[in-house]
Amino acid sequence: MIDKKYILERLQKLGLSDSVLNRYEEHQRFYHTTSHLIDLLDQLSQISDPDDELFLAAVFHDAVYDPQAGDNEERSANLFLQEAKDTKLTKEQKNSIHQMILDTKTHKSSNSKSQLLIKADLNILEQPLDKLIEYEHQIFKEYQFVDYKTYLPKRIEVLQSLNTKGNLNALIDYVKYRKPLIGLFCGSFNPFHKGHYNVLQKAERIFDKVIISFGKNPDKKDRTWDVPKSIKNRQLTEYNGLLTDHVESYGYDVVVIRGLRNSTDFQYEQNQYRYIQELMPQIKIINIFCDKEFEHISSSGIRTLEKYNKHQSYLLD
Repeated sequence: MIDKKYILERLQKLGLSDSVLNRYEEHQRFYHTTSHLIDLLDQLSQISDPDDELFLAAVFHDAVYDPQAGDNEERSANLFLQEAKDTKLTKEQKNSIHQMILDTKTHKSSNSKSQLLIKADLNILEQPLDKLIEYEHQIFKEYQFVDYKTYLPKRIEVLQSLNTKGNLNALIDYVKYRKPLIGLFCGSFNPFHKGHYNVLQKAERIFDKVIISFGKNPDKKDRTWDVPKSIKNRQLTEYNGLLTDHVESYGYDVVVIRGLRNSTDFQYEQNQYRYIQELMPQIKIINIFCDKEFEHISSSGIRTLEKYNKHQSYLLD
């Protein structure tokens, strides 16, 4: 049976660090996860027991995965060479594994083992529609940093290029006509702290995607803090002026998300909502309270604590 324990034990026998598996649990991954790796190895094992070369090519083929980068396969292949430097693998084996990982970028095999790896990697495209829709939702989350107006035609283009047998027709239609529920989390976020992140996590359990929009508040100072690394896989935007104008600028339906800490915040937002509603009657707004442990955190409080170097525990990485 292929499971995480099997992978760990086999890596150890080959003299390789099992830390590569931690990479498959990174926060920007929704499809290219440990589950995908296990499924890929399971596909290979149904054909024949994968030898060391095929096993390692599979384990390292998505070891580096940044949806915003275009060189993931190259970096994954180079990571393998670095990790395998002191193993008993021969130079020929290392070169073969390195090339198989690179082949997963173009889906063009350089040898029979590479062909098996590519076929297993693309096996998801042979699945029934319910599995394809689940796969699409996961890819949509991995590429959530892309605006929907850009994602839609690009995604259809990719699926059409993979639709050599016509088995993706239903999925392509689903992508064309799907109306994802998209939230717009707006604020000055100076800085974006753990309280904001708590609200964001709750919102992401409701919405298919949440855009984080940094607004310029005329009553507050300009944003001086960097965007935390932990939210950089989301779509990040900035705006000046009225919120209603910003909402209209997207050209598709979004629901505004407002984070609340306490009843004082609620009263303020309720008053603001009346103005917003008069400007844009059709606007949709949802208020989300943060958890109790975060209700005392504010950006202004953090800026004050920064003067005494006591602010770090409230910030994200």
